Amino acid sequence: MHSDSGNALAAVLPPALRDLLRGRALTLERPVWGQRAGRHLSARAGLGHLFRAHRPYVAGDDPRLLDWRAMARRDRPMLRQTEGEDELSLCALVDLSGTMAYGEGETSKRRTAAAMVAALAHLALRQGDRFGFATGGDGALGLAHLRPSASASRLGALAAALSEGELRGLCPWRELVSGAAPRLPRRALVVAVSDFLDPCPPTRGAAPEVEATAGPRAELANVSAEEELWGAFAGLRARGHDVVLLQVLHPDEIDPPWRGDEFLRILDPKGSRSSIKGTANALKRRYQARFAAHQRALTRHCEATGIHLLRVRSDAPLEEALLDLLARLSGLTPSSSTGSSAATTQPKKTPKKTPKKTPKRPRRGPP
Repeated sequence: MHSDSGNALAAVLPPALRDLLRGRALTLERPVWGQRAGRHLSARAGLGHLFRAHRPYVAGDDPRLLDWRAMARRDRPMLRQTEGEDELSLCALVDLSGTMAYGEGETSKRRTAAAMVAALAHLALRQGDRFGFATGGDGALGLAHLRPSASASRLGALAAALSEGELRGLCPWRELVSGAAPRLPRRALVVAVSDFLDPCPPTRGAAPEVEATAGPRAELANVSAEEELWGAFAGLRARGHDVVLLQVLHPDEIDPPWRGDEFLRILDPKGSRSSIKGTANALKRRYQARFAAHQRALTRHCEATGIHLLRVRSDAPLEEALLDLLARLSGLTPSSSTGSSAATTQPKKTPKKTPKKTPKRPRRGPP
């Protein structure tokens, strides 16, 4: 890596997480389809080391690939095919809306998201893969760096996009996914980073209308918009991409610190919804009920479509979250497990019962 990219990496990557990257590798369980040779198992035959299959020789094939033992068994020219090894294309879709600015210091959601994306980008570029990213914030899209590149300077552009400027407004997720889909290379690894709480709010100009029509219609419209977004992610998965939803949550979003009968006024950091007023206990009960329902729906969608869902608390050690993500991508951890801080329970192995040996009766000899 160049010194400029190293300085950019240090700006968004904590030292402990950077030390963890030494000796680590980014691998996928499924084969990839890259433009150049790499270190990942390819979906097509190539010049690898692992045996793939035999096929009959046709005119124009390389005679150096003839398998003489197979020819002797089948009495015709046979070609030995091996598994190819291609490079991986990693593409990150990052939420830079106002909600990602929540938290201070080491519990900042922005810091957590930037560190996770930078760690994956560093691993990919270090092992010769390609990396690209796109952002969405303040209602606008940033697609200039979406095309994957193997240049180390891509880290500098990533650090500038994730650490500079004020986070505000909303992330147009449906436009971001639909705009990135046709530009992705084949069998890419797509990592979407956000809190995914209210990902499809109304636009800023529609806030007064939403306030006037608040009720079942507005609720159904919001649900249908989210279903459309989850369907767009499922479409990426159907095209052969590996999709990861990295949900970054602050502890206050999991358990709001609202207590008692104090009267509160909750503002929308995205600026797209009207404020909510009420007592602390009543608002907390309503929020927790909707939060739990939203999380269950998101989990069901990811399990049904084969999407990796990783939930990361902004106050949890980033090392555990990164190791969990790398293990899931490589197939070492089931993707149905969605909590990075919660321990995954493995089925207990029941010890095999060994049959008791009955003592043999001594044989009676002749009198």
